[in-house]
Amino acid sequence: MRWSFVRLTAGSVLLCWVVSFVVLAAWSRSRSWTEKRARTDGVFLAYEILDGEERQDRAARLHELRQHYWVPLALVSNQEVERSVGKSVHPGEHIPHRESHREAWYFLVFADGSGALAAGPVNPVLPPGMIPIGVVLAILLLPLLAGLLAVAVDRSLRRVERASDALGRGDLTARVESGGGSELAERFNAMAEKVERLVKSRDELVQAVSHELGSPLARLRFHLEFLETEPEPTRDERFHAMARELDALDELVAELLSYIQSDDHALDLRAFEPGPLIVDLAELATLETVETCPVEVELELREDAGGVADVRLFQRAVENLLRNAVQHARTRVVLELAQDEAGLHVTVHDDGPGIPDDLRDQVKLPFFRLEPDRGRQTGGAGLGLAIVNRIVERHGGQLAIGASPFGGAAVRTSWPGPT
Repeated sequence: MRWSFVRLTAGSVLLCWVVSFVVLAAWSRSRSWTEKRARTDGVFLAYEILDGEERQDRAARLHELRQHYWVPLALVSNQEVERSVGKSVHPGEHIPHRESHREAWYFLVFADGSGALAAGPVNPVLPPGMIPIGVVLAILLLPLLAGLLAVAVDRSLRRVERASDALGRGDLTARVESGGGSELAERFNAMAEKVERLVKSRDELVQAVSHELGSPLARLRFHLEFLETEPEPTRDERFHAMARELDALDELVAELLSYIQSDDHALDLRAFEPGPLIVDLAELATLETVETCPVEVELELREDAGGVADVRLFQRAVENLLRNAVQHARTRVVLELAQDEAGLHVTVHDDGPGIPDDLRDQVKLPFFRLEPDRGRQTGGAGLGLAIVNRIVERHGGQLAIGASPFGGAAVRTSWPGPT
């Protein structure tokens, strides 16, 4: 990083020098030693004094005048003037002449035609007695500013370097303090968050394989061990138990894949009407309720509601909410569809036991169960709300859990509304 800083500083200074000198050169080409400036410099006063002197006395008089002038003054013949300006001259003529963008002359022919006063050469760009501001900026100030800018950039790069080193050592919470709105810091933090999510997803999958798959596999192994010595009349019951364990494994694998894939694919956002889709999901949830304990699914829909979402993921999220509510409700589930200026809102109420206040954030985490020891028939894998939460967050919405007026839980999801 040190050599990078040196190269950055040297490059910034060099660039500022080049730009400064280019600007200074362009400005200097637009300057000229005008008659007004020549009069200000006293050239015309010297000419008037010398023009009033006799021809033989002008040299001595000019020697006295030179002590009071910063402009070089000399006596020249008319032929020398004509060679310089490229044309014939006349008595009393004043001729400004620019040799180059840094060299200018003023020739003032005496009235008697016996020669001329030559003032110059002078640089029309440089004011007398001072260094021009352009040179100061080119040589001192702009390179200094470039160096300060390079230092600021180097500090930003060092912050990113420290954060990347920490991330490489396994600190997934390492971020760059993006003070001042650094785009590099923001992009690095977005990348670090993506890496953190990917690593956590991997760890969660490992945890699921080790814990969630362990129990049904152990039970299957138990059934297989007893199958060889099992009497014929009870062997069918053992086979049915094994089939239930395989169904549980199949369900768990499906939930795991759903959770992992919920963050993999790009969103196919489009405007849609959620009402008909929710009606179909409610009918399906009603059909899937247990016959011995039927749950009524009621709908409170705003007919003109509309939203913008990936319809496939929206359907999966609402379906998970309904199944979760039906699973824990006693007799009643209410699905509410509303819309306001903030967007589209889907809320699912149930009259079940509800979710304690101190656990409402934790139930959004994958594999978290309110009752760790309960069976799959009542608890599932603990991925339902985690899948919903991930889908909603990818859409820029929020999942909020509260108490329902029916006595159970109220799970509210917010989605972008139509633009």
